[in-house]
Amino acid sequence: MAETPLFRVILRMEIQPGTQDAFEKTWWEVGSAIARQPANRGQTLSRTTEGDRSVYYVVTDWADEASFRTFELSPAHVEHRRRLGKYRTHGEMITTHTVYDIPPAPRPDSITAAAPGTAADKRALAFVGLGNMGGGMAHALLDAGHRLTVHNRTEAKARPLVDAGATAAAGPAEAARGHSVVVLSLSDEAAVDDVLFGQIVPVLAPGSIVVDTSTVSPEYARKAAARLADAGLRRVEACVVGNPFQAREGKLRVYTSGAEQDAAEVADILDAIGAEVLHLGAPGTAATLKLIFNLLLGAQVASLSEAVAYGVRAGLDRDRLLAAVAGSGFSSVVMRFRAELMRKGTYEPAFFRSTLMEKDLRLAIDDAVATGVTMPVLDTVRAGFAAVVAAGDGDKDASVLIEHTTATVPAPRTGGDAS
Repeated sequence: MAETPLFRVILRMEIQPGTQDAFEKTWWEVGSAIARQPANRGQTLSRTTEGDRSVYYVVTDWADEASFRTFELSPAHVEHRRRLGKYRTHGEMITTHTVYDIPPAPRPDSITAAAPGTAADKRALAFVGLGNMGGGMAHALLDAGHRLTVHNRTEAKARPLVDAGATAAAGPAEAARGHSVVVLSLSDEAAVDDVLFGQIVPVLAPGSIVVDTSTVSPEYARKAAARLADAGLRRVEACVVGNPFQAREGKLRVYTSGAEQDAAEVADILDAIGAEVLHLGAPGTAATLKLIFNLLLGAQVASLSEAVAYGVRAGLDRDRLLAAVAGSGFSSVVMRFRAELMRKGTYEPAFFRSTLMEKDLRLAIDDAVATGVTMPVLDTVRAGFAAVVAAGDGDKDASVLIEHTTATVPAPRTGGDAS
């Protein structure tokens, strides 16, 4: 019998037809706030249909009944009920005590499972690297109820997470020590070598999992997986696609590689950061797909920049041209987003830094050449971003390429014959 039985609240809700998306978005916000209550021990939202009705079940665990009853009467809970109430047509609540709590059997090749609330509890993890994407993912994990110890080279980037409930660590090793799961979001292979292999690996217990969201070459991904395996550790390659807004909302697309059972073991983490999670196969396959996506992104930004340069030289208004392209059938979600940045000239803070774009294009082209595929078009695109970096705009969004492409375009002639 569990030493401290949990108090479980089960809420059944029928909601108005056609409001599922709005209800689920609101519940996510409400549920994230509830998860930050000290006595909350986790919650789930499940959806089913009964006849033509959408029915939801909310299951919430609390440390004890007194904690729940205190929260139930709080102004915060009253506000939560008000926000959700407009979607409900009917509902009922029951409460139960956990009588038996039987944890799953530990994997024979992993460390002994720890009791809930200890450092190795699966909901406690370390997160190292809090840039635009990493910081957003870390916030999404906090919102999902995970307990985070975080570190970033620039300390200021960790402060919003600490304010939201995370624990700050002085360095990568301090963040990782005592955890069985570490999530990385680092800028390049050199950073992974230094932070992961130089500082984190020595403090991890055998069987620990490294969830690496850093964009590296497929070859490096394969070697990193082998190096960790030699150290008795596991690597889940988790390449993410999206922007910082989607990272913050937990709506990235996540592509994983490595041992499928390892990815399944951290499914709660992957689900918290991704609206879609897809396992691809052996180490390096997710890295390959991520680089392919960034090849397409770079090509679109470059082609748009050159097309606008031509249009401006031919006498078209730049803003109108960008708006026309963005609204056309030749556009895409990526092109519309970048066209708006170009139109406004807002390149900082960067959604995707030019230096990272050049790095990813270089990694992809080099890897393609190793497989026997040449990429002359995309190599020209890479050279364009290399020039942006060399000019000092590497920290600006990749969309700044348009300024370098159009900088030397003279204004169109409006006078008569010059002869």
